[in-house]
Amino acid sequence: MADKRIISLSIEGTTLRILTFTKGSVEAWNSVPLDPKFLAMGHVVDPQGLGGVIKNALEGRDSLTGRVVCALPGLRTMSRLISVPKVGKKELPEVISREVRRLMAVSEADNYLHWQSIPAETDLMRFFVLAVPKEPLHALMEALREAGLKPRAIDLKPLALMRAVNKKDAIIANGESNSVELVIVVDDVPTLMRSVFLGEGVVSQDYAVSRISDELGRTIAFYNDTNPDNPLDPEVPVYLTGAAASGVSFALNVTALIGRPVQPLDPPLPYPENFPVAEFMVNLGLILKLL
Repeated sequence: MADKRIISLSIEGTTLRILTFTKGSVEAWNSVPLDPKFLAMGHVVDPQGLGGVIKNALEGRDSLTGRVVCALPGLRTMSRLISVPKVGKKELPEVISREVRRLMAVSEADNYLHWQSIPAETDLMRFFVLAVPKEPLHALMEALREAGLKPRAIDLKPLALMRAVNKKDAIIANGESNSVELVIVVDDVPTLMRSVFLGEGVVSQDYAVSRISDELGRTIAFYNDTNPDNPLDPEVPVYLTGAAASGVSFALNVTALIGRPVQPLDPPLPYPENFPVAEFMVNLGLILKLL
């Protein structure tokens, strides 16, 4: 299975990014433009149209024999760290569901709930909880079926980014033509995730850069305000990913604006020298999910 081809798919703005990985290294990659009408607010609204694009783009890539993994944008998802009293496995789903209704105000009728236990230093049980809206996920799955694909996994874009950056503590900003994904990682836990939609179509590079800088500062300030006893260490670096956030000049601007170092990307996968790492970090994180 280690040598079996993996195909990762991610929708970034109005572009479909495809990366194939086989025999321990990145094999090929490309970006395919999408009709903006296939999407609304960053999510799929025309599964048949998108499915046709995916099917055409994968011709000749052995997609029927490879393992497929796809990213779901973080837009409209919610996450939270919650603590609950220690209970048995049978009682745990109801306890977490009750806390989610109380703290996150999301409906299980409209969202899938996922949770994972994380270490706690108290007598309470601690969990990372994620609420994923059903409708956007169903639409993406329908598009993949239209393309003739049965994905091995669907992963949330911010979690794929965290996996690709591969740092215990990090501030990640992924900037694309019409969206920004932000993740704050503390002790290998995505303690804060935010997804911001910038508008339909494609915004200007200058506007995207400005918004990414603003959202970075706002996200860091919010984290520190809500964690006054454990604010982010000033030395925790920023990692910039995505087509709109990968330039050297932008990195220098971010350092000047927020006073934090911007570190180069170093994902734990081999790739060719000419590979555009920043643009395909989501895809790399998807690959890592299946390895």
